Amino acid sequence: MTGINPVKLLILEGSQNRAEELIVLLRTAGRATRAHLLASAADLQHKLNTQNWDLCLAKQEVNGLTIEYLISQVKSLDKDIPVIMLAEDRDPATITVGLKLGALDVALDDDDERLMLIIDRELGNLDNRRSMRLAEVQLRETDRRNQLLLDSSNAAIAYVHEGMHIYTNAAYGELFGYEDPDDFAGIPVIDLISAEDQEKFKTCLRDFASNPVAEETFTCIASDDSRIIANLSLLPATYDGEPCTQMIFRTTTDSSELEDRIRQISSQDFLTGLYNRAYFIEQLELAVDQAINGQSGFALLYICLDDFTRVRVAAGISGADLVLGEIAHLMRENVDSQHIMARFGDEEFTLLVKGVDNEAAAALAETIRAVVEDHLPEASNQSFQITTSIGLAMIGENTPSAEEVIARAHKAAASHEHSNAVNFYQIEQAAVGEQGRTLTRETITRLVRKAVAGTGFRLLFQPILSLHGEDDELFEVLLRLLDEDANELPPVQFLGAAQDAGLLEKLDRWVILQSIKMLSAKRAEGSKSRLFINVTHASMTDSSFLPWITVALQAARLPSDAIIFQLDEKQATAHIKDAAKFSEGLAKLHFKTSINHFGCSLNPFNLLKHLKPDYVKLDGSFAQQVEGSKEKQEDLIDMVKSLQSTGVLTAISGVESPAVLSTLWQAGVNFIQGYYISMPLESLDYDFTNEDL
Repeated sequence: MTGINPVKLLILEGSQNRAEELIVLLRTAGRATRAHLLASAADLQHKLNTQNWDLCLAKQEVNGLTIEYLISQVKSLDKDIPVIMLAEDRDPATITVGLKLGALDVALDDDDERLMLIIDRELGNLDNRRSMRLAEVQLRETDRRNQLLLDSSNAAIAYVHEGMHIYTNAAYGELFGYEDPDDFAGIPVIDLISAEDQEKFKTCLRDFASNPVAEETFTCIASDDSRIIANLSLLPATYDGEPCTQMIFRTTTDSSELEDRIRQISSQDFLTGLYNRAYFIEQLELAVDQAINGQSGFALLYICLDDFTRVRVAAGISGADLVLGEIAHLMRENVDSQHIMARFGDEEFTLLVKGVDNEAAAALAETIRAVVEDHLPEASNQSFQITTSIGLAMIGENTPSAEEVIARAHKAAASHEHSNAVNFYQIEQAAVGEQGRTLTRETITRLVRKAVAGTGFRLLFQPILSLHGEDDELFEVLLRLLDEDANELPPVQFLGAAQDAGLLEKLDRWVILQSIKMLSAKRAEGSKSRLFINVTHASMTDSSFLPWITVALQAARLPSDAIIFQLDEKQATAHIKDAAKFSEGLAKLHFKTSINHFGCSLNPFNLLKHLKPDYVKLDGSFAQQVEGSKEKQEDLIDMVKSLQSTGVLTAISGVESPAVLSTLWQAGVNFIQGYYISMPLESLDYDFTNEDL
């Protein structure tokens, strides 16, 4: 952009002469410029929807068009356009207003030298952000290709760490006669080698340390005790950031039929005929990458059928399935064939719309809402009126990931006070402050530094309830960062900045000390409360942490079992050696541990081979998926049984409806947590004897 590509500039300025002066200013500084002087709100909408822009210079208000509205439109389309406000005076209040409205900086209209310094800085930052996003796209594309190659390869491929399987592809399972990749979790690789070849296999592994490329022929043993002659290749590799060994077994047997079966992957939902969730996510990831690359923008519609439980109750499962299929067909008929529609959940649908602006996307959403409302499907000799809540999120060059845009659209769909409505996700919802002000990385870092020094954090406590009548009084400790206006910022928005600033250890210790103080006071009243406290990877690797926490509990006169230290599955998997060492150290000191968000990784049970947690808390998505889905219910039951067979207690978060309680109880889940039980509380006051739940 700094040399060959011209700067694409939007200008909000009442004087055409001054607008031309700004263009000359950039060109004189060596920046080729293509500019557009905004004339109205409609003109702004058209330019944002049809072109990509690099910079915007704007007065606070020109002919009724305000910089506040301009910034809101940029955010609503998820565009990355630096906005610099042009101020006419040196009043500090004017500068403050501009920054609060969302301008990245405020420059005096008569100070061209400073204005150019700001422009150079922001264009440089924009270049860096775009380069980083492109790098992330390339990395995701590489990861997808690599995973596809692994999954679809007719060669039997496994990743092995310390003699144990951590990943196997489908061909590997077919070769050895195992249907489920998880079947390899507890099997050492050497058990697949015939007894007469095991010494040769050990020698091959030893030699591999000095010779990073090795190949040898072995007699292998399948699950049915049949013998397989296969060539084994060993290569150094990494998996989830950990060093390991790649093993490739090749046989001379014709595998064309196996290859055909592996590649035969269904993308369709059986009940509705729409695309399934997995296929939709793949397409959404590609759409996000295309948007980042500056190609056509997209919109995501998240469509929830309101109160569909009543249909299941009245019509039964089979009748409800008929209604779902009919509604799906109706929506598909009213959507252009180029758009991608999927059944995303039990009664949730997603629609990926290409090449539309926010107004066209909203119009399509309203069409879907109206046709569903007007239609009266029948089942079990009854007619039902179905309504929808539709969340809409735009996908632009600034959209970080497919997961994030799904979360945005889902949040918008769930934000209605009443059902049967269309709601846009506003980027301001993700910003700090009720005014929608986006905080910079530097500001967030400053707030975190201030908070760990004494003020600026707020602790909340969410009850965790026994599903089987035990008298445990458990709470999870939740952390919020406060901005200058006391608005709350969740951890996802400040932990990255805290990590970059090297503040995670201090943050963890602040949370623990404050939690201990409150717990000690509560226990002095005769309470048996215990706390789940999340710790970061920084504390796992902090050699002084375990002695420190021991002293802290002793000072508060609390037993070690009063605290359950909770490790995030993603972090623990990415740093499995650190997590295992940390967990072992906690166990020696008689502390209990928990794994949070369990079940989100490719092979979650692999983690349990290295860690011995006392609790495993399943990700909240499991609670949301089981309602009305027999398959998902059975999957949950199997997972809980597998977990409990290892001796752990199971919990599940995200319980927001009473409809799932019976399923969770039947599955044998020990503890439940979520908004149906209780909102996060400011104190450790909750009536665990309440029998109304």
